[in-house]
Amino acid sequence: MTLVCVRLDSSFGMLRLTALADTQASTRRSDGTWRSLSDTTVKLFAIPVRCYCLDTLTPVVGAWTNPYFDTLIGLGFSGSCFEGLTVVAHLQQSLSALVAPNGDQPLPTKEGIIHLIGKITEAYFAVHTNKNCRDGPVLHMVVFGYEAERPWIGKVSWDKNTKLISNVYWAMAETLETIGQDALFEQRANEWRSRIIHHRNSIISNVQNKNESNLSFDKEIELARHDIADKKITEEEMLLEIESEFATSIGGVLQKLELSLDGGRVVAGFTRDDRPYLDGASYSVAPGTHLGPVPIVEKMGRQIRKPVGGDPNPTT
Repeated sequence: MTLVCVRLDSSFGMLRLTALADTQASTRRSDGTWRSLSDTTVKLFAIPVRCYCLDTLTPVVGAWTNPYFDTLIGLGFSGSCFEGLTVVAHLQQSLSALVAPNGDQPLPTKEGIIHLIGKITEAYFAVHTNKNCRDGPVLHMVVFGYEAERPWIGKVSWDKNTKLISNVYWAMAETLETIGQDALFEQRANEWRSRIIHHRNSIISNVQNKNESNLSFDKEIELARHDIADKKITEEEMLLEIESEFATSIGGVLQKLELSLDGGRVVAGFTRDDRPYLDGASYSVAPGTHLGPVPIVEKMGRQIRKPVGGDPNPTT
């Protein structure tokens, strides 16, 4: 299992959907304990959603060109890693080539996207076999994006007993959605966030009661501090879960993906994690000059973390 959470973040004056996930892949032993297989598994994805008219198909190759609509959605998964990565690969292929055959240009809805993800997931597991797993594979996905600039979050889950379960709703300021080994994390994070939100609302209420047309500078600063505290508390609770000796199937480092709007267009940003040796920033794909990844650097959480195992600058 793993831990993934998504929340609507408005700190620093910008609305965005923020997703956090750990990076450990584990398997359960016969005695019920967990064994780590990898601490570098990617579990957060920015998936393109592109829509095409039927007449934009290229000959011979069969590629679609010139989409009339494109956006990005975020996806995080928990559960069986091989199955999760396989389903994500199928989703990326399908969602990036949506075709309108009737001559019109319909736009995808949050319900439609979740429905397609659910159907592809269901079809994949319908022919899946895994004789080595007592209960069969399990996959939980949290999906998020924007529809007409309005943020939404959905869930799609599949397991052997309950089969497919899915839902989707509009994201609100207090939204915190989690999947995976999440009970303790959600309890702690919600307790802190509740206190922060309550104090923030009391400041706004005091200003309104005094009939002040504008917040004073001090009040604006105080509200900004609350927004940042809300953001950092959530990250810190995730880090505590990753490092907790009781969270035996959660580990690795903290990944972060954010979706926001830039001029009406959805953009995605991955924050650099504690594995700089995997981001490719020191390599160029253009000989004679430098052309390579430029990871965004933001220390996640409130505390300075201890180095994660391994040489951050391996020579081999």
